Amino acid sequence: MAKKVKAPGIYAPGSIILTENIIKNMDDPDEGLIMELSPGGETGMDKVAAKYGYSLEISTSDNMVTSRMMPLNKKTEEIDVSGETCPGPAIIVGEMLSGMPSGDRLMVKTLSSDTLDDIAMVARSMGSKIVEKGVIGDRNYVIIEKAEKIQADGAAALNKDSVLIVQSNGIGNAERAYATFIFSKVALSMGKKVIIFTLMDGVSLVKKGNAAIVKHPDFERLDKLMGDVVKAGATIYACELSAKFRGIKPSDLAEGVKMAGAATYLELLSDPGNVIVNF
Repeated sequence: MAKKVKAPGIYAPGSIILTENIIKNMDDPDEGLIMELSPGGETGMDKVAAKYGYSLEISTSDNMVTSRMMPLNKKTEEIDVSGETCPGPAIIVGEMLSGMPSGDRLMVKTLSSDTLDDIAMVARSMGSKIVEKGVIGDRNYVIIEKAEKIQADGAAALNKDSVLIVQSNGIGNAERAYATFIFSKVALSMGKKVIIFTLMDGVSLVKKGNAAIVKHPDFERLDKLMGDVVKAGATIYACELSAKFRGIKPSDLAEGVKMAGAATYLELLSDPGNVIVNF
């Protein structure tokens, strides 16, 4: 996290001397420094930034000047997710982080501070770190530094990077049907393995053509969402017994869906590496 120092009432050149001393004594200068000063305290900060290899951004609000210095060797991309409906921001950020090299940074802006909490959770679960949070104008923001997830040894290695979603509700419960594939999409964007096991009425979701009739005005059609999840690498099973009860044959299943028996289901449930979600 970037170091933040409030120093009202200190003006140049005192603010310059203070800033240099802070930089010299920081545990990790690569994380950057934010100085909150009285107007006039920012004078000469451009020279300090250049001397120590930082970029400099100056902003003013409420009789306070903020000098924000970040390392020049860190490439930072910016994105504004204001107006995106959950889980859109989490998916967008997860996909962007997945495609970024380690060490690069992503600044995410949004009108909602609550959205940032969700985004921070995505970043941490992927092994990345939050280096700064704050407010610029009417936007809340967070800066994430991409890092590769480190796998621990032994008992600590149980990171539960696989999500098993069990769906026993059918097309008659649109909310639960959507939740299955929306949560799957978020998990996939976070780099997790996703397995969906449909049973009982849940198998009706994966019968050819059925998902196409489920449509919520705020989301894309369910069959499109299901197709996206399959293309992204999710594994979808239909319970063989439940399918037989409903006259559904393997040839009746939507593309990418496999039949599976009780042994597969129980094995998935007993796998300690799976986080289990029931809908």
